[in-house]
Amino acid sequence: MSLGAEPDADAPTPGIVRSALAILRDSWLEFRDARVLWLLAAAIAILFVTALSGRVEPRPAGRTFLDLAAKTLGADLDGFDLATETVGDVVARLDGSLAWITAAEPLGDDIPESSWKVTLARNTVPLVGKPETSEAVRGRFGTIPDGRLWRVAEIRETTNRITSALGGQTWELTVAPGPDLRILWPHRFTLFFGGMDMTPEQGAPLGLEVFILQKLLCTGIGSTILLLVCVVVTAPFVPTMLRKGTLELLLVRPVPRWQLIVFKYAAALAFVAVLLGALILATWVVTVVLADVRSPGVVLALPSLLLFFALLLAVSVCTGVITRSAPAAMLVTVSYWAVLFIVGLLHQQSVASRLREENVGRPRPTSMVETLRGRKPSIDKPQGPGSAFHKSTVGRFADAVYAVLPHTEDLDTMVDRQLMRDFAIGGRLRMLVESGDFSWRSGIGLTLLHAAAYLALACVIFARRDP
Repeated sequence: MSLGAEPDADAPTPGIVRSALAILRDSWLEFRDARVLWLLAAAIAILFVTALSGRVEPRPAGRTFLDLAAKTLGADLDGFDLATETVGDVVARLDGSLAWITAAEPLGDDIPESSWKVTLARNTVPLVGKPETSEAVRGRFGTIPDGRLWRVAEIRETTNRITSALGGQTWELTVAPGPDLRILWPHRFTLFFGGMDMTPEQGAPLGLEVFILQKLLCTGIGSTILLLVCVVVTAPFVPTMLRKGTLELLLVRPVPRWQLIVFKYAAALAFVAVLLGALILATWVVTVVLADVRSPGVVLALPSLLLFFALLLAVSVCTGVITRSAPAAMLVTVSYWAVLFIVGLLHQQSVASRLREENVGRPRPTSMVETLRGRKPSIDKPQGPGSAFHKSTVGRFADAVYAVLPHTEDLDTMVDRQLMRDFAIGGRLRMLVESGDFSWRSGIGLTLLHAAAYLALACVIFARRDP
């Protein structure tokens, strides 16, 4: 083409770009003019202001964690999982010794940042246990499965002849907090600047408190409000585009009709991604401000929530193309969301019922976590007539529907498991979300498949229907 020639009017790329930009601009104007967004902003602001009124204060617990560190010296816990292995598994790892703290004094307040002066004693079983070196004690003291509670700064053996003859050893140690101590340390959490207690007087592990806070702000109340409002805001996008005048203006451009639907879908998804990103960033900031905890796992909530909304948006777009009605798109999408939630709950009941039946008459192993919590071994009893939910008509129907619907609860579980990697020590918190029925492949794969199917159906219908 010569330097002064006009561009080819039939070239497809400029038309596609202009149409995409036009739809993006129209979508932004619809987003901006939606009054419900101001209600969203107000609700989210109230939620986060309430969270920022919280106070996190450590409770005295240093001696408890020192005793725990001493007890772990009597067994080889390398690779041990407190969430799944039992007391019997611990016995198999014992090395024939018993260690305990005879004296402990904090070098400051009893808080997770303080060092301690400790006197440690150790006795061995004759012919089974062996003496331990100071360097071995330095390396093992405070080490628990998947974490390190204490770090030995100084150690000096003080064993005398009488103690040695009896198979004992003693040391004086100065220990500093390990990298994982603070996450397990019990903290008292209050709201409204100390006016409302949210934990028992003895407190709760800081990791558990931060986990619950992130769940509420990011994948719980916060995301539910945001996604619900976004469903309301985006429901009119396609019906508005299909109105006479707007559609005719778009159709004069050399762009396939199905691309108009895809552009509108992508524009709405992009704006919601920005809002979700802001929500997750705010959640991360709140946890840093309140608890000085930086959890990279919360970032995984963005693709998880965005994928879930992509499914809802695809349902909304498909309904909007079929009915050309914003209220219908909104109602069908919210109803679809409710169906996914209810079927997911019923499926969880079915899974629990099936597990109870499989374990009837067999003592259920009690993990170390459950032992520490005071739970006693139990035997599952036979389920009464009609109580086996997975065999009931409702249970069978729920399982059948669940098999073909998107497994969206797996997306939430995927985020929870990542947060567990940030906060769980020895699997204590991981027990909250462990489930043999979980599959991230089915969670992501089925959701993507359904979203693509709804969007493809909308494109086919729109391409074949008269304006």
